[in-house]
Amino acid sequence: MPGELIIGLMSGTSVDGIDAALVEFESRHSLKVVASVFAPYPVELRSRINTLAHCTTKPCPTDYQALDNELAILYAQTSLRLVEKSGMAPARIAAISNHGQTIAHDPNAEPPYSLQIGDGQTVANESGIRVVSQFRQADIESGGQGAPLMPAFHQAIFGSKHAAQPVFILNLGGIANITYLGESVIGFDTGPANTLLNQWIKHQKDEEFDEGGHWANSGTVLPQILEKLLNDPYFTQVYPKSTGPDYLNLSWLEKQIGELGDYADQDIQATLLQLSIESIALGLEQIASNQKLDCSGTVYVCGGGAQNTALMSGLGDRLASYTIALSDELGVPSDWVEAVGFAWLGYCFLNNIESNLPSVTGARESLILGQQFLPNNQLNAH
Repeated sequence: MPGELIIGLMSGTSVDGIDAALVEFESRHSLKVVASVFAPYPVELRSRINTLAHCTTKPCPTDYQALDNELAILYAQTSLRLVEKSGMAPARIAAISNHGQTIAHDPNAEPPYSLQIGDGQTVANESGIRVVSQFRQADIESGGQGAPLMPAFHQAIFGSKHAAQPVFILNLGGIANITYLGESVIGFDTGPANTLLNQWIKHQKDEEFDEGGHWANSGTVLPQILEKLLNDPYFTQVYPKSTGPDYLNLSWLEKQIGELGDYADQDIQATLLQLSIESIALGLEQIASNQKLDCSGTVYVCGGGAQNTALMSGLGDRLASYTIALSDELGVPSDWVEAVGFAWLGYCFLNNIESNLPSVTGARESLILGQQFLPNNQLNAH
């Protein structure tokens, strides 16, 4: 009997584009990736998103209303392109499960908030397919961080595959987050992965990202600057915790170390790369200390940063006591883990399965995450 088909959409804090995966589910513990596509953001659209995402205050609806609709149309177009590529009939797709594009995230504010744009109703109307989105809000309303959401997915899909040694899932998006698959699942944002690297090379060279980390490799780490950056209290803050580019941005960098013109541009890039590595190592050390673990085990890496050879090499050197591997070895390609994960969240919503982990987010209770949007023609039929 065929499984339930759900499209997972993920556009992360690296703001490079939309990852779309069509996933077939036999159960919450068993899935297969049927097809996938990547839709890069046009440069002008990416710039507008980043302007909002790097703002240190919560945007007003008038600031993002047009972009909310524009992104929704792009999400719908990408979903239909994926359906066409798969050869499936659109009627077979149970839902589009869309993370949306985060432009602000502060679960510690009063009131707390996490804002993802790409209007769900417009996606449903444009695609003709039911949409599930707005996954973070219920967790935040229950006192949680609303992030990270992937550890519950990691536990469901990868949890039965780990051996006696500790197993970690490390996602290298704009922000890095780590999941520990132990008796009690732990997960949190460790700090930057690609976001500061992307912002700095865009600012200095008008390039969208540092391919392979080559520019970072041409520089020299500045130890005194690295130490100042690592003194930010976020890195030693106890988990649950989460962050985003509205905090970790070039304004934050300048605030930490002052006038950046005093240093060679490539040396700042090298230092930012090492900041990503060191903050990930600090996160692993926090888990090891709290769980009374040796600093060993396997770290399975996913996300766009897995393609950054300088970052991966640096992680291998810094985490020499760990085995570093790609999530492909667990059956999900590293480029598609988060898109598949959001398809999984959509599956949980449709099947009334609780999908947050209070041990990760700090929420008061386990909850069914997401909100549903039906196409207008389906609404009218009801």
